[in-house]
Amino acid sequence: MVLNKCILVLQDGKVFNGFSCGADGEAAGEIVFNTAVFGYQEIVTDPATAKQLICFAHPHVGDCGFNKEDFQSGAIQATGLFFKEYSRRYSNWRADRSMQDELIKENVVAMEGFDTRALVKYIREHGTQNAIVSTKDFDVESLKAKLSKVQDYDKEDIVKTVTCDKKYYFNENGSKPTIAVIDYGIPNSFLETFKSQGYKVAVFPATATADDILKENPKGIFLSSGPGYAVNSQYAVDAVKGIIKKSPNMPIFAIGFGSQVLALAYGAKVVKHKIGHRGANYPVRDIQTNKIAITSQDNGYYVDKDSIEQNENLQVTHINLYDNTVAGFANKKGNNFAVEFYPSLDSDETGYLVKNFFDMVEKNA
Repeated sequence: MVLNKCILVLQDGKVFNGFSCGADGEAAGEIVFNTAVFGYQEIVTDPATAKQLICFAHPHVGDCGFNKEDFQSGAIQATGLFFKEYSRRYSNWRADRSMQDELIKENVVAMEGFDTRALVKYIREHGTQNAIVSTKDFDVESLKAKLSKVQDYDKEDIVKTVTCDKKYYFNENGSKPTIAVIDYGIPNSFLETFKSQGYKVAVFPATATADDILKENPKGIFLSSGPGYAVNSQYAVDAVKGIIKKSPNMPIFAIGFGSQVLALAYGAKVVKHKIGHRGANYPVRDIQTNKIAITSQDNGYYVDKDSIEQNENLQVTHINLYDNTVAGFANKKGNNFAVEFYPSLDSDETGYLVKNFFDMVEKNA
């Protein structure tokens, strides 16, 4: 097999050379790394990874292939992918295609055969930044010139590229009250969780107003995860501000990008991480119970702790034990709460958060 050349150039001029294992072409985005050992299909199809170039810290990726069930959206959302070694042979009873098949089908550039440890270390030391990957242009100065025209990731309103076009219903015949989901890039697994518990779900685009959402008479509101910096999505913040003002007793549960929106709606400050939290092994402490959960995260921003402690309406509920940043907060009434990580109803460690939200929805019905 002849391996085609591939090159990665970072905004500060750092260069990595490898070989193509995806589609031919060129792609730019924010270069980040993910430390997860498993779940690569879920990671790259999660809308939270839109416009990102993802380097997998785990050295061997592709063994399990792709299947129909684990897509978190309709397609791969990441702009480009990087592996130490891509496995061209996959073996899993649910798989119906290889990862490479999907990359080529969806025209996603991917690179392997280089020292991903060096790239991860470089990002750790220098922070996330824009980068460009190419299988057709190997002139570094040419690629740097192209990259200079790419807008900074943290200045883009990326949510509008992944949200639904209009309101739709999910599990419309459910036996339980309606939950309104504001779709900033919601993974399919959360919709399935609501369905599995019998809730009707009304899914709204990120641009929906407070009135649009409250007209549906929901008994709880879920602010989904998604890509980017919520400071650039003021329309989303304004909608949540309106909901809090018009329906102060409404249960609101937010994760990831949604937690940024909720924080900004309450007047707290959101800050960019140097490298972000992306992986499946982040320890988080619940301040009230002092219990520690190992969580999955995919975020590049966090809520400033001082801005919560100085806010008369908010309190910190969870702390990330890696860097002592805020991993969760709530309003003083407790009916609006948010976490930076992905809770799972099936998890003994984080399932209580989803159950608490469901209990609030039932009491509000």
